[in-house]
Amino acid sequence: MLLALTVMLFSLDASALARRPAEQWAYFHFDGGQFVPGKPDAGTFVAVRDGVHPMVTARAEKLQGTPLPAGTGAVVGICYVQSSGGKLRTGPGFDAVPLIPVEISAAGRSVATVETDRNGYFVAALPPGSYKIGPRGAVEVKVTKGSTTFVPLRVGKRMVD
Repeated sequence: MLLALTVMLFSLDASALARRPAEQWAYFHFDGGQFVPGKPDAGTFVAVRDGVHPMVTARAEKLQGTPLPAGTGAVVGICYVQSSGGKLRTGPGFDAVPLIPVEISAAGRSVATVETDRNGYFVAALPPGSYKIGPRGAVEVKVTKGSTTFVPLRVGKRMVD
């Protein structure tokens, strides 16, 4: 329960974090624990804009967004395994988990299953409401019409000596 509460606190509403005109893209990247504003020096990031499907990309040039279906909001997340320790370990402290199913449920019923991409990211458009995402409803999120909610979903932990 503590994990779910901690992750829920890190689930962010992109509109609240990125104060910008609605027609401009805002960029976020995963830092190993949460999504933070900005693009990383290298690698994959998420481009968001109100009313538009979030885009997982490594390039910001000429982004062409697809409108969200009427009356929906978006969820974008990453499934990852946290890595700790290791004398030779350098890097972000996590490994993305590609190509796994992610269940999304509401009121105890499955409403969708999406699959992570080759970088461990998933995207879903959902009607406004409260949802549980991941195995056994690991993370609770609230979806708002026209906005994007970020979901870091830790699916394991690896301790290295």
